[in-house]
Amino acid sequence: MFCPKCGIELPEDAYFCHKCGVKTSKGKEAGVSAAREDLKEAFAKVGEEMEKAFSVAASEIKKGFETARKEFREALSRATVTCSHCGYENSADARFCYKCGERLN
Repeated sequence: MFCPKCGIELPEDAYFCHKCGVKTSKGKEAGVSAAREDLKEAFAKVGEEMEKAFSVAASEIKKGFETARKEFREALSRATVTCSHCGYENSADARFCYKCGERLN
C-alpha cells in the first residue's frame, strides 16, 4: 500500500502515513478519526459559534447606543443653563441667552 498524498510505501494495516500524516484508505474504511481532522472540525464549529455570538453582541451594542443616544437627548432637552448676566434659564444646548443675547459659559 502507498500513501495517497506523498506516495511513500506503507504497511498494509496502516491507518495513517508515518511521513505526511494523511489518513489511508484503510483508515477511512475503519472510520478512524485523526486528531488533526477533529481539531479542524472543532475549530470550524467554534468559528461558527463565535460568528453567531459576535452578531448578537453587535446587535445588543447597537441597541444600547440607540437607547443611550435617546436618553442623552432627552436629558439634554431638560437641562438648563442660567445666564450670568440676566438670570434667564436657557436650554443646555444654547450658546447665547434667549433673553439678553449674552454669550453663555
